[in-house]
Amino acid sequence: MSSNREYFPFTPAQEMIHFMLKYSFFHKQVIQIPASIVVKRKIDFDIMQKAVEKEIERNDCMRLRFEKKGGLRQYFEDKIEIGKIPVISFKTQQEQEDFLTADAQKPIRCFKGETYRLYFFNTPDGRNGIYINVIHLAMDAPAVFTFFADLLAVYEALEAGIDMPAPLGSYRETIKKELEYINNKEKVQKDKEFFVNYFQKDGEPIWNGVMGPEPLDKARIKKKNPELKSCGSFDPIHDKAELEKKPLSVEDSKVILDFMNKNSISGECVVQLGMRLYVGKINHRHEDTHFLVLSSRRKTLNDKRCGGTMASALPWRIILPETLTFAQAVDKLKVLQGDIMRHNNYPFLTWLEVEREMFNYGMVDGTSTMMFSWFPLEDDTMNGWEYEFHSYCLGRYVMPLYTYAMKDSTTGGLRFAYLHRTDTISKENIDNLHNGTVKALVAGCSNPEMTLGEILDII
Repeated sequence: MSSNREYFPFTPAQEMIHFMLKYSFFHKQVIQIPASIVVKRKIDFDIMQKAVEKEIERNDCMRLRFEKKGGLRQYFEDKIEIGKIPVISFKTQQEQEDFLTADAQKPIRCFKGETYRLYFFNTPDGRNGIYINVIHLAMDAPAVFTFFADLLAVYEALEAGIDMPAPLGSYRETIKKELEYINNKEKVQKDKEFFVNYFQKDGEPIWNGVMGPEPLDKARIKKKNPELKSCGSFDPIHDKAELEKKPLSVEDSKVILDFMNKNSISGECVVQLGMRLYVGKINHRHEDTHFLVLSSRRKTLNDKRCGGTMASALPWRIILPETLTFAQAVDKLKVLQGDIMRHNNYPFLTWLEVEREMFNYGMVDGTSTMMFSWFPLEDDTMNGWEYEFHSYCLGRYVMPLYTYAMKDSTTGGLRFAYLHRTDTISKENIDNLHNGTVKALVAGCSNPEMTLGEILDII
């Protein structure tokens, strides 16, 4: 062990991730990100091996290691030897999916020196792929995209014998900045006041699940409180989960994407609105919905160019009267997004404690019913390479539902994915959520002056 090794405590974003690991008693794969890209260009895997070794030098989160000694802490290794990365040739698409899914569900022992696993592979149709399964403490989804994009840029430089691409940002510096925020009591207090005022102005929110009002109705009967607005959602025992992947037709996608582009609105606002409308519809047409939205929180050039985990769950609670038009509702979400982003350093776990105290929630109770992410993948995300991005099912998850959506670089359409806990949410629930969301989005994006009430009537 290096005598001058610099140790860091976990940042708030990492503490949020570790919270899920801590309370997943039996299945430790719940905090890893398994993903791959498949490219059309032929890859020389010997050069790609060297590119990965160079990427580890450039991308400091790939040299991050974790310990429990003296409390949770982390440090950066100066050098990492990864050995020869296996190259696997798959004979069928099913064999490829089965192998990579099996690895996705194999825990990464992050406190025993393992931070990620890597594979190169040949697809059955003759293309090449790169797979990584990384602990979420070291990378979030934007960091995974950065890893793939920079790796391909490094590969090109090695292949052509030219200078390396521009350096990546420093996750070490980001960690220091995150820890400085925690010690800035005045800033933390201002951010707390924002969220407290934001929730208190409309009173306690209400639980609206994708399975309908039955869970809340049962909780009201059990607790003999017909006015109860929260119910349990966190379950560290019954955590079996499935991942439903649902591509959207190019025709329907074009309607949604054209609206987003014409109005300069992010998918984060538009897609989320469709989901909120469906969830409200099946819960007595409630106008008040509360989702957690995973924000990358990458603001500075350094942050946008570095790996690591900065993403944090932000509480997006919004009331959408049925008299609003679709366009007005999107604008309202856009304004809310701007307000929240100015306070997005506030630690999520701290907010949970404040929220419980405000509304007298139990340890497993709350009103947020899903977590949502928009992955900002574009055609040129992977350094100009033609690519397919793939994610894999963890098999276990502690939250009821995590949904994410993105553009499909191969079809030009949209792709949705739903990681859902099967004891709570059925495949039929997911099918209905997806279909209702798409109906709402196509209707609203093709006719933005439709009122939310009119859209609710047809979904």
